[in-house]
This record gives sequence, C-alpha cells and structure tokens, in this order.
Amino acid sequence: MLAPLLVWVIILLFVFPIYLIAVIIFGIWRLIVNIIVWKWKTNFLAHFTSRDLAFTCDDFQGKIRKSIINVTVLRGSMDLEILREGVESRLLSNSFCFKMNCRPVLYLGYWFWQKAEVHVNSHVFEHNKVMTDDELKTFLPLWGAERYVQNSPLWAIMLVHLDGNRCAMVTKYHHMLGDGVSFMKLLEYICDGGWVHLETPPVRSLSWIHWIYAWYTFPWNALKSYRLARTRKGFRPHLYCGEGLTSWTEISLEKIRVVRRASKCMFQSAIGGIISNGFYRLLENIGKSDIPNQIRMVIPIPYPNRSEATLINHFAWIHSEMPIGGGFKALVKFDENVKNSYKLGMHGVMWEFFRGLYIVPGPLLKNYTTWGEVNIPPVLLSSVPGTQGQVNVFGHEVLQSYPILALGCSMGANLTVTTYKDMAHFTIRVSKEVIPNQELLDQMLNKYIHEELEILYQQVRI
Repeated sequence: MLAPLLVWVIILLFVFPIYLIAVIIFGIWRLIVNIIVWKWKTNFLAHFTSRDLAFTCDDFQGKIRKSIINVTVLRGSMDLEILREGVESRLLSNSFCFKMNCRPVLYLGYWFWQKAEVHVNSHVFEHNKVMTDDELKTFLPLWGAERYVQNSPLWAIMLVHLDGNRCAMVTKYHHMLGDGVSFMKLLEYICDGGWVHLETPPVRSLSWIHWIYAWYTFPWNALKSYRLARTRKGFRPHLYCGEGLTSWTEISLEKIRVVRRASKCMFQSAIGGIISNGFYRLLENIGKSDIPNQIRMVIPIPYPNRSEATLINHFAWIHSEMPIGGGFKALVKFDENVKNSYKLGMHGVMWEFFRGLYIVPGPLLKNYTTWGEVNIPPVLLSSVPGTQGQVNVFGHEVLQSYPILALGCSMGANLTVTTYKDMAHFTIRVSKEVIPNQELLDQMLNKYIHEELEILYQQVRI
C-alpha cells in the first residue's frame, strides 16, 4: 500500500519542518503563560482540556451551538426550592462538577476555566405555564438558542410542569460541561440513589503492530474521510446553523437486544439499522428524489468499564458509512463498517494528534475548530447506557430521560439513545432541510421507527 507512504514522504519533507518550528515557539509561550497563571491567577481553576478545545469556535455567551438539553420527566409536582437546594448540594459543591462554577476565559492567547460567582436563583428557575409534551418539544429549541447569563457559568435548569401530574427537570449546559463532567455523571449525582449505568460491552485493545499500521495509514485515511465528508451530500444542509426540529419516542429495549444478539452486532449498529430504515421509509413516502445510498456518521464509543475517577463518557469517535434502507442487510452492513473503522485505528491516532492542540493559541485554534465544524460528518449517533432499576430525583420517580444534542453548523441530524428500565428513550434533533416539518418527524419516530423495529424483531425470531 504505497499511497500512505507517499503522503508520509510529503509530510516529512514539507510539513514536519514547519510543524517543528511552530511547536518550539508555541510550546515556550504556553509554558510562560502556565507559569504566570500558576503564580498570579489563583481564580483560574484549570486549563482547557483537549476535549474542551474542540468547542473554541463557539460564541460562549451568544449562539451556543453546542448546548445539550436533557429532559428528565418526573412523576408528580416538584417544589422549586427543593430543586435549588439539591443542585447546590449535589452538583455545585461537588469537585467533579467544578466547571459548573466556572466560565471560559481567554488569557494571553489560551483558554482557562475561571472561578465565577453562581447565583442559583438565576440558573435554576421555573416556567410559569403547564405544558403538554408537544408544547415542550416546540419550546425546547427556542430556549436552547437563548443566551446564558452574561459572564456566568454555561448552564441552566428549568422546572417545567406538565399535564398528567408530571413535571420535567430540563437542564441546559454547554457540551464542555457534558463532556468533562459526563452526562452520566450528572445523572448519577442528581438522582437520589445514583444513576447506576450498565456496563457497556468491552472494547478490544489494539496491539502494537496494529498501532503502527494505524499511524502509517492515518494521513491517507484522514484525507479520504475529509473527501467523503465534503462530497457526500446526503443529510448535509446547505444553510449553516439553520433551523431544526426536535422529537422523541420510547422503543422496547428487549426487542433491540434480540435483534442485536441475532445479528451479533453492536448496540449502536442495531439502533443505526432501525434508524436507517425509518429514514428511508419517510423520505420515500414524501417523494424525495435524491435519497442517498448511505451517509457518513459519527458514533461516540462509551468506555467499557468507567471508573469513578473517569470524567468523560466516551473515548473514541468512530467514522462510518450507514446505508439508507435495505432492512436487515442495512443493519449488518452498518455493523461491518463500524467494526472496520475501529480496526483501522484512525480514531485513536486522531485523538493523540488532537492532544497537540493544547499549545495552539486560541485565535488560531478557533479557525481550526470552525473548519472541523464545517467538515464533521452530517449525522451523529450517541448512546448513553442507563440503569435497569427505578431511580428518583428528590423523591420523585423518574419516568423518562431524553438527552437532546445540538446540531453542529453543518449537521443534518443528531440522534441519542438513553436506556432506562426496559425502554430505550430515543431522541432526534434534525435539520428542517432533511425533514421539513414537525408532523413528518413525529410520524417517523412514532410510526416508522416502531414498525421497523418490529419487522427486524420478527425476522430474527423466525
């Protein structure tokens, strides 16, 4: 395989000398800044991690493209003061959640977490209207687009009363808080008995020979991935940061398990196959003429056995091709693509490469991360392992939990699945250029997704 060798020759002859000079200059300056911060800036609690740096293209007080919203539906009606006291005692006083007491600041060219004063009454508040589920779905994107409190930490919690003797604890926080603290960690801390998540399937480590091959092929594979991300037009909106729609549904976790075991595929692949066929049926029924054969998808892979000290909920991003339509064959093909992507090892090399951005000054890094936003694959699928047992929040039974991830500036769909008890809570945030109205989106989730799961379930039982 000579193509990767040719790319490496070009890198070593032309790119590496420039890279080496930049590393020396930026490395010395970064060291000086760190010494200044350590000596005189005692209100700076931490520097941005390499994961935090991925979001420096955001206007942290403005558009907030990378906000995460989580809807935790509870039985009964909660008192606002109890919620405020619980947030203070379980989250704000917890060292793991230190980012909730900070705000990002750019100092001498680098990003840091600066200690900020938190006014709980401003961050935790109550909506004055009793809503239906449909009204809540319409309201959430509007609230998600609102600014955070100026010069304050990037999070907010709203208590919304729902019909049917229910309420919703709706949290909004920037993705940096969700990545650094971990969405699962927030659930574990806020729930009375903890959100005891299931262990995810173990991930096989790569041998040293495998790592050598991954490094050898990385530049070539990265160029191919970039080309695919740019040329595959399916689910890629023309308008950056355009309007989107939100919806959710519940699907049987046991039926997903049966399909997964019969096909010997990953949980994410089983979900992907169901989604693929649901999308195909909807797009076919609305008469879309240019349905793509497959789309580029990103899949965060959760840690297999996350320890208490681990602050992140996934360790890798798999880039893979998801076929659109094709029934059971689409599921199997998608799983093959996911496993082949993992075997290439590209995600691990990419992560090691990304650590080097620590020394890149903020203004230059913003250009890089903006470029990454534009070229990220158009669809993202996340899974959050949950608990099989019932959990409560401040004495109220949790009925459902729906995380809603924001759309990147050029993403067509962002999909999330959270498992809880015997159900998988499936959420989608989709561009209006992909699905033009709420009625069609609800039809796909409440009709086609359930029907496609039932079809696959019946097929594998025969």
